[in-house]
Order: sequence, then structure tokens, then C-alpha cells
Amino acid sequence: MNIRERILELAKKTKSKIILPESFDIRILKAAQILTKDGIASVILLAEDIKEVEKIASAVGVDLNAVEIIKIDINLLNKKKVEEFVDARMKKGMTLQDASDLLKKPLYFSMMYLKSGKCDACVAGAVYDTSDVLRASIQVAGFTECTKLVSSYFLMIPPDGHNIAKEPVLFADCGVNPDPQVLGLKDIAVATVENFKKLFPGRQVNVAMLSFSTKGSANSKVLSKVIEATELVKSHFAGYSDINVDGEFQFDAAVVQSVGKKKASGSSVAGNANILIFPDLNAGNIGYKIAERYGGFQALGPIIQGLALPISDLSRGSSVDDICLICAIMLLK
Repeated sequence: MNIRERILELAKKTKSKIILPESFDIRILKAAQILTKDGIASVILLAEDIKEVEKIASAVGVDLNAVEIIKIDINLLNKKKVEEFVDARMKKGMTLQDASDLLKKPLYFSMMYLKSGKCDACVAGAVYDTSDVLRASIQVAGFTECTKLVSSYFLMIPPDGHNIAKEPVLFADCGVNPDPQVLGLKDIAVATVENFKKLFPGRQVNVAMLSFSTKGSANSKVLSKVIEATELVKSHFAGYSDINVDGEFQFDAAVVQSVGKKKASGSSVAGNANILIFPDLNAGNIGYKIAERYGGFQALGPIIQGLALPISDLSRGSSVDDICLICAIMLLK
């Protein structure tokens, strides 16, 4: 069973429900049909005009009979959660009317529907900008207890027969934070480990904190944040026998065993990393695209992490298959 099949099977076992607010996009409609038909999840589509959504679906041969379609209705939301949201927005300077009107927007309504306990996850971004998705996510869901930073990871799936990577690995953060500082890098690493364990239960976790230096091979002020963050991540996971953290590492020292032994002998992570934490967005974004284009990896993401609720963005170039897999990942416990 390959990684995609495994994730879909894990999602099926949760018997969960997901809301998709972009019902005007044909890819979303096709994904909704697949998710329900294959028993991966129950799906709720949010529509301004249900008849129009049904018309679009019919025109492209999509069967939505098993899919629930709802319209925005504030009465469907948890009253207490709505009041808390409105109060929080008003404390930020919004008027009562403007704060209330936010929840009439598809992104905000869908996420509040999730927060109201009516479903188990929300995925958007096929059409909406990432900035819009993240803004709504932070305002409605907030952060997890262990972080104050929203970040992202990419699930990097190697091609068959790759001479280094035999299993999928995670790259972070390659899509959200331009220049995370020490605590930010720590939060990114912690969140990525938590998601790795959901994706690969029982698999040993080896976290490499990346840089242009390996174990002090260079001396520069810009290395200090990686070195300090590495120590914080190590402390956070102290006592976990299935989680190894080390750094700072150059990329080759992190993933090539012969190089790792030479540059960082004695490190259990060197040459064996399956989570790669990049020092900033420049490095992360360039890194995953090189792996994708030159290395033949399939890059799935960016998948959002650090939120108190299972919400994720989509790449606007996502395929139907990508959307289904992101939805399945959001349902993993």
C-alpha cells in the first residue's frame, strides 16, 4: 500500500465529516463526489445558490446525491461561539455589525461551522487566496496550545527507485513564514513532528534543523537562531524515544548516510532525517521546488499547521486528487 492509499484508509476509519466552502469550483465538486463515493469522508458543500451548484455539477457529470449542501445561516452556528468571536473582533476595533457580517462570508462561516462542532475539518484555498484563508483561520480557530505560529509543511513523496529517499519525508516551513526567529523555528518543528506522527504512526521521527553549516563548520551570526531553536526542540521532545532531533545540518549531512557519518559522526539523525526544518522561507520554498522539479518528488502542500482546529489551505493549482488527499490528511487524529 503506497502513502496515498494509506492516508485515505486512515481517514476512512475516522468516519468524519468535512466542509468545503468553494462549491463554485468544479475540482471541489469532483473531490466531494470521490470523498463520499469512496467512503473517505462525509462532505458538506457551502453554497450561495444550491440550485446553481447542482446545475454546475450536472453539467460536468458530477453526482452530488450523497453530498450535503447548505446555505449560510447563522442559526446553524453555536450561539456562544458566535458571541465569543464577535466580542473578540470588537476588541480589535470592529463594529458589532462588521464583526457579525464576517460570519456571513463563506470562509468565516465554514470555519465557525467547524468550531460549532458540526463537522470535523475545513479545507479551502482552491480559489481563495492563502492570505484570506489564513486570516479567517487565525481569527476563528486560533492557535494550538503549544504554538503561537501558523506554519506549513509539504509531504514530499519520492519517485520509485530514488537512490536516497525510500519513504516520504516532510519539509517545513516552505509556504508561510518568511523569516521565523528562534521560537518560530521551534514551533514549526514541533507542529511538523505532530503531523508526521499522524501520517506515519509508529515510524521513528528524525528531525534535522537545516543550515549552511554542519555542527559548527561555519561561524556566523545567522546560524545562532538555528542552533538555539535546535536546543529548544530537543528539550521539548526530551524523553521521547521515538523522536530524535539534531542540528545544525547541511542538507547532505541530514539525508546522505555517508556524508552524515563524516560530518556528524555519532548523530542518530545525520543521514537519516525524515523531517527537514528549513531556516527561512527562501530556503524552504527553493528547496521543495528543487526536490520536485529536479528530484522528481511529488510535493503535496502547503498543508497548514499550528491552528487549534483542522483547517488547511490548498494550492490554487491543486488537482482533484490533491484536494482529496489534503482533505483526508485533515481528518487524521
